[in-house]
Amino acid sequence: MADRLSELPDDLLRRVLHFTPLKEAASTTALSRRWRAPLWQSSGALNLVTCVESYGSYRRGDDGSSFLSHYRGNYRQRKEDEARFFYWRDAFLSEAVAALDAGDQGDTPITRLTLRLEFRRSEEVEDFLNRDRHEDGAVVSRDRNLVDVLLSHRASRRVEELRLVFAISGGYAGYTGYTVTLGTLPLETLRVLELTGCKGLYQGQAAAVVLPRLSTLRLSCCTQDLISLQHLIDAAPALAAIRLMGVHVYATDWWSGRLRCPAATVLVLSRCSWDKKTVDGVVIHAPRLRRFSYMGLLRSFSSSRPSPEFEQVDLHEDRWKEEPELDLATFWRLAWSFTSTKEMRLRVKQLEDVALLTEASRVQLLPSFRRLQRLQLTGAHWTKGDTAAVTIVNLLRCCPVLSTLRINLTAKQQVADAVSNKKGVRSRIPQKITQIPALGPHRSLECLQSSLKIVGLQFWLGESNCLGVKLTEYFAENARVLEEMHINGRDQKLCEHMNRQTER
Repeated sequence: MADRLSELPDDLLRRVLHFTPLKEAASTTALSRRWRAPLWQSSGALNLVTCVESYGSYRRGDDGSSFLSHYRGNYRQRKEDEARFFYWRDAFLSEAVAALDAGDQGDTPITRLTLRLEFRRSEEVEDFLNRDRHEDGAVVSRDRNLVDVLLSHRASRRVEELRLVFAISGGYAGYTGYTVTLGTLPLETLRVLELTGCKGLYQGQAAAVVLPRLSTLRLSCCTQDLISLQHLIDAAPALAAIRLMGVHVYATDWWSGRLRCPAATVLVLSRCSWDKKTVDGVVIHAPRLRRFSYMGLLRSFSSSRPSPEFEQVDLHEDRWKEEPELDLATFWRLAWSFTSTKEMRLRVKQLEDVALLTEASRVQLLPSFRRLQRLQLTGAHWTKGDTAAVTIVNLLRCCPVLSTLRINLTAKQQVADAVSNKKGVRSRIPQKITQIPALGPHRSLECLQSSLKIVGLQFWLGESNCLGVKLTEYFAENARVLEEMHINGRDQKLCEHMNRQTER
């Protein structure tokens, strides 16, 4: 069998090894004569990945005491297993330092450093990183932190991409992970910083730092103090992409309520949890922002000085069962912050929740998207009642130059329990409107007359008068410059549900 992999040029092989864990990369030298030259040492990357083996069913009691449930009365056995755990930890650290030494002495500097540690239990994170030894629930000895040792190595001073990941049984460490102090980072060379399962970033006691090349920051499943985050952003004048994914955001001290991102062109806030004192009235100052993505319970964010080159906004309402219902005013005021965008992807849990049913509310809350050309709307609606159509009409009113519209509808059966929740609070969802405003020949919208050229509709085809069919007929009859219509009704006989005049 021909060894086609070995026939690849060195540059391509180095690129493959650039993303390969250290042990697998080093073992390639045994594949064939072609691989005997340690190409992995010249890939410019060091990926330290390991799964930390537990040293027993270790846990802490409710009173803070430390014990091993199946080691009660067997102190010697516990100590032996603990010694094996730390021996393995020290061996891992020695191998990592040796790899850094090799990279420091080689011709190719290490520009990508990844540390991924997978644990079975969160209690072992601190023990592994700090080599903590416990006696009667107290730490009796602690070594220098493993991450600090790696980051302080001379070879790490030239790293351009740094990724630290602490995972626990398929999840992430979050509250028990490593706290990154800005002074420990390779300040002069760092371009990409990604932290997962950490306690976040902390400025520390050192003097103000500068990260002149940092352009990408990604925090996932971390906890993060907003003030420390602002210090990092201020220290990185070229920071263009900021992504917070599943981050618990809080403020340990007084906070102005303004998040300044002067160089950011991309900002992602996905499924973050916010302390009440940090989220109310947050103002995002990002004059160069071009793409904004938000997923979670919609908050009262606002944007100061929106960029005239704003390209795309993604708003995805994703609330948990225990969270409050979507506030109508909050939704539309959030939309006001992005009136200069060219493209919007909007996903709400229930279309009826954001319908403006009165003229007074439309005058007060409806924004004007004067540059919006592409709109994608996704949400569920009730099979009875036409309030969902009002939401669609409201959006069309806002978009005078809209050229592409895509709507993905998910129908929900009307049930009696949907009218009132357990607390007896009346829901806005099942309101009945006998005639859908604007879905008639007597009403006109600016985008339908002059700009709407492409319409895409996706829905579950049920009855002949379902909302998807009504929208299909309406756009076919009233969109004067329509060129394309894409319909996915999950039914091969959609034309049977439409009148012949519309079909022609």
